Amino acid sequence: MDVELLKKLCLANGIANNEEEVAAILEEEFKKAGLNVERDEFGNVIAYKKLEGKPIVLAAHMDEIGMMVKYIDEKGFIRFIKIGGIDNRTLVNQHIRIKTEKGYVDGIIGNKPPHIMKDEEFKKVIEYDEMFIDIGAKSREEVEKLGIGIGSPVFFKAPFEELLNNRVCGKALDDRIGCYMLIKIAKDLPDNVVLLGTAQEEVSTFGKGATVATYTLEPSYFIAVDTGVAGDHATVSEEQAPIALEKGPAITLVEASGRGNMADKRLASKIMEIAKNAGISYQLEAIEGGATDAASAYNVRGGVPSIAISIPTRYIHSNVSVASLKDIEEGTKLIAKIAKELK
Repeated sequence: MDVELLKKLCLANGIANNEEEVAAILEEEFKKAGLNVERDEFGNVIAYKKLEGKPIVLAAHMDEIGMMVKYIDEKGFIRFIKIGGIDNRTLVNQHIRIKTEKGYVDGIIGNKPPHIMKDEEFKKVIEYDEMFIDIGAKSREEVEKLGIGIGSPVFFKAPFEELLNNRVCGKALDDRIGCYMLIKIAKDLPDNVVLLGTAQEEVSTFGKGATVATYTLEPSYFIAVDTGVAGDHATVSEEQAPIALEKGPAITLVEASGRGNMADKRLASKIMEIAKNAGISYQLEAIEGGATDAASAYNVRGGVPSIAISIPTRYIHSNVSVASLKDIEEGTKLIAKIAKELK
């Protein structure tokens, strides 16, 4: 397991429409593996050895949740919008970075301190539009001189760390885990298989970049390589989120209660057979909320058999998540087998 590569991917910044840092890593690693690499007009990274007819596509989205500058007031405080699905409760007092053409500017998300809150304020969730970013500036002009303006991307700043029991934590594990897995199978990639780094998955009910790439590539199968909600912790029941760490990758049969992708039954059966024959443990999930790039591919052109392979991950869509290296390794083995054996 190349933990340093996973760390590099997680520490790279890339909210929707600003995936360049992540795309550059994918391009570099795919070229090292001897693949042909292209970047389409939407920002997707497309890598392959040789294409003949309709390829199998294995896709991981490059973008992460984050924010974007909306307004700068006269005192230099910055208002923002959310980019992607973020629980407001995870935003308060987080360390962030704002990207400019001159580099990064650090700051924090500020809010009224508890000392001056009224009793009723303690009982409600703080809305994100009540928060602001404080970079230490004293005026709007000082902020603007740094190159910060409306539309500047804002990222969570969080360390990548190794935890007990072969687990890791960091920002953007959703879906730098998937990006890592694609890189690890690139060296031995068979012909007629495409590794796809997609753009703007987090900002659409069903992703944007995957739709564009699927239309162009016309794949025989589309497999999203993503993360899923692990429920094996103190505040979630197994009934609510049955997949767990260290039990292998999850095969996602239904997304968003059917509003997202409903996995092609024949494709799901083939993947389960591949996993069983290879001795790879897997889990099954049918989720009420959330969707993957598979939901962007299944109805393109005349329809594409699609499914998601998800790595169980705790606390996704926050500033920090937790995943098991064992699951990532097993998931990587599974998609490598799929690339070679799926017919």
